[in-house]
Amino acid sequence: MDLLPCGHAAYAGPGRMCRHLLGDDSDEDHVRLLTGRGLEYDMCCQACDKGADQGHPVDLLVACEGCVSRCAETDWSIVGWRGTPGIGQRPEPFDTTVRETPLPVDVVDFVPVADSGLAWLLLDRDGRIGRFDADTGIWTVLAETSVPAEPDHEPWAGHELRRRLHAGADGRFVAVVNDFGRHGQVLDLRSGAVTLVLNGGDHRPDTVPLSLAMLEYQGRVMVMHRTAWNRLDISDAATGELLTAREPTSYTNGGPRPEHYLDYFHGALCLSPTGRYVLDDGWVWSPVGIPHVWSVHRWLEDNVWESEDGRSLRGLAQRAYYWNNPMCWLDDQRLVVAGIGGDEEAMLAGVRVFDAETGRETAAFAGPTGALFADGRRLYAAAATGLEVWDPATGERTGAVPGFVPTRHHPRAGELASADGLVLRRWRTPCEPTLAS
Repeated sequence: MDLLPCGHAAYAGPGRMCRHLLGDDSDEDHVRLLTGRGLEYDMCCQACDKGADQGHPVDLLVACEGCVSRCAETDWSIVGWRGTPGIGQRPEPFDTTVRETPLPVDVVDFVPVADSGLAWLLLDRDGRIGRFDADTGIWTVLAETSVPAEPDHEPWAGHELRRRLHAGADGRFVAVVNDFGRHGQVLDLRSGAVTLVLNGGDHRPDTVPLSLAMLEYQGRVMVMHRTAWNRLDISDAATGELLTAREPTSYTNGGPRPEHYLDYFHGALCLSPTGRYVLDDGWVWSPVGIPHVWSVHRWLEDNVWESEDGRSLRGLAQRAYYWNNPMCWLDDQRLVVAGIGGDEEAMLAGVRVFDAETGRETAAFAGPTGALFADGRRLYAAAATGLEVWDPATGERTGAVPGFVPTRHHPRAGELASADGLVLRRWRTPCEPTLAS
């Protein structure tokens, strides 16, 4: 076998490289030169990239699989992208009609009642929470939140304090929290009573939404919530009973760290469709976003420390200065996170797909931007110019709904929706609802 330009007798790698990246001792930091065929790329060093800006073509050489993988094996080494990725188009016919329904109140946030047909829970600017039937227009006030304001909040990286509404599947229990703050409440909408007072801790809460998710497990509605920057707990929504009691893991700087100590800021939480897994969009110093995923069942049944260092815990992509970004579940096994790359300053618009059990990346494709939703067959991306529909199996864009930028998904109704002031806008997805049982 003849030697390749890299000096190795081996099979050629999937991309070419400039000569300065060849050799075992070369710098691995590189610019990726997209070829226009999907995510296929060549690589060059920063000096060659600068020369290209000055009109000097990059001299690209064939390199072996080992040399290519040495540079490409970590996202940390990507310092930029040049060129345009290839994005497949496969238009599919579907109805793009967006229905508009007047709202009875000025909405701060809204969530679907997952076990109902077309019902939504609305949180208005006065703190009232009520049930709204999108077909009949009936609005019933059920409770009022008293979550305290946080006037001392100072936005970090533009993250203004915002009220966020969460709901259990049957719509009986809700949580109202201050995202990028520390306070919240769980309320029983049958009685209007507060069943649990939430406090996410005072250590840099401005960097993340207040971690919270509501799940149904063995006939009980439970609340997964942050109780410190590096600790999550699960409580009973009806009684406030703590279900994950364990010893504190705090320590004094300079002293020995206790067992199970977690140096991780918990972020936004996203449950898989049946509540089998939870996805956590958190970060570590200094600072690097690292989404984590783990088994809810193991946490509740086998190991109270599962969220710290359990057997099912998987760390996914590591991205410098990159968290608080879109993510969703395709199904109960596959999850999607936005952004292709290892640094906020060198991030390509697109998504990466991971397997929850193994933590392995199984696919990636360029194109989707904005909030992400899925219905088992299609991925929906709420881009600034309107909704885009994607086939996650092929990475092809199959359609768009211009001007419609949804913020919520009603799986039972098979709808995506946005609430703009006093108007609810809804669009029916082309796929049949998958969670309507």
